[in-house]
Amino acid sequence: MKQWFSGLGFKSKEESIKDSIPEPETSASLALKVLYDQLRLQRKYHILDLGPALGANVDFFSQFSCKVYIEDFYRTLTSFDYLSEDKLSYQAVFEYLLPYQKNTRFDIILGWDLFNYLERDELRSLILHLGHFCHKGTLLFALISTSKYVPEKPTTFQIVNHDRLLYKTNSAVLRQCPRYQQTDLNQLIPNFRVSNSFLLRNGFKEYLFTCE
Repeated sequence: MKQWFSGLGFKSKEESIKDSIPEPETSASLALKVLYDQLRLQRKYHILDLGPALGANVDFFSQFSCKVYIEDFYRTLTSFDYLSEDKLSYQAVFEYLLPYQKNTRFDIILGWDLFNYLERDELRSLILHLGHFCHKGTLLFALISTSKYVPEKPTTFQIVNHDRLLYKTNSAVLRQCPRYQQTDLNQLIPNFRVSNSFLLRNGFKEYLFTCE
């Protein structure tokens, strides 16, 4: 059995930094407020959540007319094995792990902090794949860390209300963060433009991208 996606970031002992896991904390989310205002327009939305299934998040979206696809994509991606000795392209892997009907179109994609755990080629290929299931105006929500290090595993984000998120750190081991800048994101997320960005006090920068 061959493990794939070594670039997803498990560091050597020398590169790991250990610390205690901080207590969950809440933070204002201006981007979530923008999404909330959009959802209140009383139309049906198709939402792709790339994070884990959380009851609070499902309950939040259940108050609107929407269908939510939940993927827990980082866990699925890092546990992906294949038997072939031929190296698969990123695009082929994403097509296998995120298969949707050709006529599927998402109105909102919740990336959370997944992008902090993808290398440049991985991120570009993921967005190219998801772009097949977007339409003009699709919103993409992502939290980009401005810190030098991030926890080894993505943070869990639980929606508290329409403009507040609960952050839960899932590992005491840290790894280097790519610290993508907006110029990087402009190149790595083609066919999307930054419509809103908000710098938070906790080291994250929230982005809302709009598909063109």
